[in-house]
Amino acid sequence: MYGYIHMMKTRPIKSERSELEAKCRTQSVRPRPMPLNMKEELYMDAMRDSVIYCIPAGLHDWAVNALRCATTGEMKMSALEALVKVCGAEGGFWEAINAIDRVIGDSDMAEHRSRLLFLAGEMSAGLYEYDKATGYYARSLACAIRTKDQHIATVTKLGFCNLYRQDFNGAEEWSRWAIKLGPGSWEAWKNLGVSLEHQNQIEEAFLAYFKAVILSRGREMPVMHLTRLSQRHPGVVPDVGGLRAKIYREYFIII
Repeated sequence: MYGYIHMMKTRPIKSERSELEAKCRTQSVRPRPMPLNMKEELYMDAMRDSVIYCIPAGLHDWAVNALRCATTGEMKMSALEALVKVCGAEGGFWEAINAIDRVIGDSDMAEHRSRLLFLAGEMSAGLYEYDKATGYYARSLACAIRTKDQHIATVTKLGFCNLYRQDFNGAEEWSRWAIKLGPGSWEAWKNLGVSLEHQNQIEEAFLAYFKAVILSRGREMPVMHLTRLSQRHPGVVPDVGGLRAKIYREYFIII
């Protein structure tokens, strides 16, 4: 009982509380930043809706039967590519991952292993399991046999995964590496823009987004990022009218 009375005595009266609240309002207290929702920041829903699939009827059953009857690595790869396409369109990501895991260790799949691991990463990303996707992409990158295009695509995807995990420094490193390997990759430039934006490097982020818009010939995704940045930082981003010379000088864009 005494503790209750003591608490009531030490509690500020209404007028005192009002004064304290007014004081707090007058002091420029910096609000806590809202936690990032990277699904929204990366326009994940819009990105998925923008993908158009044309899946022939019966392709799933054909792919499953073809994979079961395949006797060579090329036959297995052909069946898996078809199965992954169907699963990606219909949301059957786990089916595709399990099918890849069943054959990836086969001796006749050695030359296709990098591609298979990349596809498994894509399916994991479809489940929003970006730690799992990163693991598959990293294993794909470690394979001795891979094409240059596969190499660039894998490095680019690792940059994207790091964005979703909010490791913006890591995303910047992967994106810059991807750009060094393939300067014409609009996705790598877009990922670089996101990583820079969230490190408050606004002008360089604007330039990266602008490069992505040009290289993609105006695709919706980089345009959305560029527009968002301009809306969030009015007066901070470079003036578009005076941007041409700077882009020529720094990024060698042909407009």
